[in-house]
Amino acid sequence: MTIVRVLKMRFRAFGKSIVLFLALFLLVAAVCLPSLVHADTQSSASTQLASTKGELVECYNAARAAEAAGANISSLTVKLNVAGSLFSQAELDYSSGNFSGAYTLALQSQNELGNFIAAASSLQNSASQKQSTDFLLNFVVPIVGVFAVADVSVIVWVLLKRRYGRAGEK
Repeated sequence: MTIVRVLKMRFRAFGKSIVLFLALFLLVAAVCLPSLVHADTQSSASTQLASTKGELVECYNAARAAEAAGANISSLTVKLNVAGSLFSQAELDYSSGNFSGAYTLALQSQNELGNFIAAASSLQNSASQKQSTDFLLNFVVPIVGVFAVADVSVIVWVLLKRRYGRAGEK
């Protein structure tokens, strides 16, 4: 036997071992990898759902505070309804095992609420300022007006009494 033949025989035996090892490795990876990815997707979806739910509650409270201050929150209500609908769909996907869909929908819901709290705060501040202005115009100004009319009336009465009181004495 020549050296070349011996090397070819050993390479064939070694090559078959490598192919067998690679086949087993790929089989084990195909079985284990989806469950690892699935677990990661499930935990990230669960985390995203919890985060989105917390933000929805914060936004609802901000909208409620703005409404209590007298603000018109119809634009906020539309955003809150859209985000709530997306969140509902995300929870439904999560419960049916579609974790990547749940993650995506929860993220969309959270993105829908961007700048929501700032907008609610702005509406609340402008409503409070409007209430202050309304109080001034509807309560303070009329009271000042009543006192002004009363003061002018007393002054006119006193002047008229002096004038006609003297004229009556003559």
